[in-house]
Amino acid sequence: MLEALPPGRPPMLVGPYRLLAGLGAGGMGEVHLACRADAPTADPYRMVAVKTVRSDLEVDGDFRTRFRREIAAARRVDGPGVARLVDADADAPSPWLATEYVPGPSLAEAVVRSGALPVAAVRALGVALARALTDVHRVEVLHRDLKPANVLLGAGGPKLIDFGIAQAFEATALTSTGLVVGSPGFMSPEHLAGSRAVVPASDVFCLGAVLAFAASGRGPFQDDEMAAVVYRIIRADADLTGVPEELRPVVERCLRLDPAERPSAAEVVGLLGGGVAPEVFPWPGGVLSLLAEYGEAARTAGEAAASGAGVADLPTLGPVVPYSPTAMTSRPVDPADGPAVRRRPWGAVVAGAVAVAVLATVGVVLLNRADGDGGTSTGGASGPSASSSPGASRTGSPAPATLNKVVLPYGGPGRPEDFGGAATDRAYRPAGWSPWTARVEPGVGACTLTPKVLVCPGSGGSVTGLAAADGKQLWEVPSRGEGTPSGAHYPAVVGDTVYVTDPTGVAAYGLADGTARGSVPPPKGDWAVKSTDLVDGVLYSTYFSLREDGSGLATAVRLADREELWRTPLDGTPEQVVVGGGRVLVPLGLERPVALDAGTGRVVARSTEDCGAFVVHEKSGSVLCSGREDRSVVVLDSRTLKAVRTLGTADKAGPAVRADGLVAMVDGNSTLVTYDLASGRERWRVPYAGADRVYFAGDRVLTVDAESVNSYPAAGPSGENDYEQYRPNLPDGVDPQVAGDALASGGAAFLSFPDGLVVSGYLP
Repeated sequence: MLEALPPGRPPMLVGPYRLLAGLGAGGMGEVHLACRADAPTADPYRMVAVKTVRSDLEVDGDFRTRFRREIAAARRVDGPGVARLVDADADAPSPWLATEYVPGPSLAEAVVRSGALPVAAVRALGVALARALTDVHRVEVLHRDLKPANVLLGAGGPKLIDFGIAQAFEATALTSTGLVVGSPGFMSPEHLAGSRAVVPASDVFCLGAVLAFAASGRGPFQDDEMAAVVYRIIRADADLTGVPEELRPVVERCLRLDPAERPSAAEVVGLLGGGVAPEVFPWPGGVLSLLAEYGEAARTAGEAAASGAGVADLPTLGPVVPYSPTAMTSRPVDPADGPAVRRRPWGAVVAGAVAVAVLATVGVVLLNRADGDGGTSTGGASGPSASSSPGASRTGSPAPATLNKVVLPYGGPGRPEDFGGAATDRAYRPAGWSPWTARVEPGVGACTLTPKVLVCPGSGGSVTGLAAADGKQLWEVPSRGEGTPSGAHYPAVVGDTVYVTDPTGVAAYGLADGTARGSVPPPKGDWAVKSTDLVDGVLYSTYFSLREDGSGLATAVRLADREELWRTPLDGTPEQVVVGGGRVLVPLGLERPVALDAGTGRVVARSTEDCGAFVVHEKSGSVLCSGREDRSVVVLDSRTLKAVRTLGTADKAGPAVRADGLVAMVDGNSTLVTYDLASGRERWRVPYAGADRVYFAGDRVLTVDAESVNSYPAAGPSGENDYEQYRPNLPDGVDPQVAGDALASGGAAFLSFPDGLVVSGYLP
């Protein structure tokens, strides 16, 4: 980020530019954010990065020659993937150059702070950098120091910076024979052989190392000992364990020992898919958050200068990762060992977020170590909103859209545990999101996600609103009654109001601030709430009799005006109510379950099957009956509730059903099995150590246990080890015994554990 200039100084000028704030320091110079002194601006895209010679260096003839070479190299290269040279003066008393300012983090900082990039973003990153290198090599210039810190991430894509050690193909080296020029961990074998051995293929080798870092969160030659790093580079012994399979072949070709066997930069473009540059670059939510952070910091510095105020009085925003460090000083922890399993630990991602949060926002505790096809839309417009993200480009191209709907913890009507394509589509992620960890009251149930607030219920009707982007507590409402309500009464959100069911009725609170907005009293008499379900703004609830006569009650209340639509007596003790396909399905304990008409509450069917739980497939109307004595899952006719076919058993988890009719469950042998809903045919199976939850997220099947989230291809894994795994970074002393309730949106997962821990991290 930016670092304020020392206090007490008058405005500092370099050539025609006024320095606004520090950006960092490189090998021979310091870099500052600046704008023209005669045209102050708060627009980051009209600012420049001014590089000046460090005050402790002697500016002799050879030094000026080297600096002129840097200027010449920067002037020769051009293109959308290179930060262009704006101005320079090698003959000034203190030589300087000004380049285009990119209001965004380096790739190094982005990965440290928000984790490894998703495959789509790495592909686009690689194509853009390979095209930039093609432009650089076309004018016979080598970059010679391509590393994560020299790749800046802008709203429109990445840009290469720092040609400070660039060298024209035909130039005579100014360095001594055998002097190593480059950055440890991201050098090619030729770099280690001396400057004269470096060729265009050397930049391609470095590109491969950069892509491996972006995809896995670690350098391919990373080691605790520098000697080991050098030895591994000389042998091209790259560790690509954490690189996703679909990217590994390209990276491996770039990292071949023999330069002649590596592809050219232009060939890398084709290997990665090439094509037309995306109108909106596919940065994940964590990067978009950093882009907004950088843009806001630059605007603040520019506004101070434009108003005549001294930027020396600005608060210091210390860089988490230097603007152009010689080498990486910190990275996410290594992925878990395992040759065939792609794992990107949540712990690493959350740790990076924690470091930033502690520096930037006192009071936002993420780890609390001090003391011990679209998803479902409910009460909001469907589809992502456009151009509201602060990452919008100055050219007018719309920024990536962000979540603008409510995401229910069970995937929507029918409780299919299917979050659809929106689960992995970054357009459905809360604006500015990055991984976080937070604490709420113990007894937390399934949370509901809104564009800005994650609403989590607790014991006795307590409820907490957390910022969806960073987990900061926005508000908290204490318990209104004694004891913990039975059943999972997740918060119902309609418009800007949260409704939470507890023993005293349905309480309403403001979504933004938690202010009380009245309540809906429970039915008169000795009734206690058992379960709820929200569909299309109507809250369906079941109650059991405190008189212990085995009777029950079902109601429907339209939350917008809090009007009770109907009330139906039940001849048994109800279990979890499920609404889908225009029906209200109610398991009745020892009695056979019933189906009520969602509009009138009239009993329209009674099943002959013993069902303890229901899942409805909205597209076909088929009903999945589970919770049976024999653990089998039976498919019921949507109209009559009569058995149509029997699938496998769901002893451990499930069933979940996807929109296309794929059913997933974990059986008594701890095996994950999928079936075709229409035919009952088994699709695929894979042994698994056990799971408490199973979900669908786009083209993935997620299983969740107390320790991890595992992700399998919905089309079927190629083997037992074809899966990805995330392990939440839990605070000291926390050892969950059961899985947390989960929901997924925009490539992010939100887990709430019974002890009050809430974790958000990247989906595997």
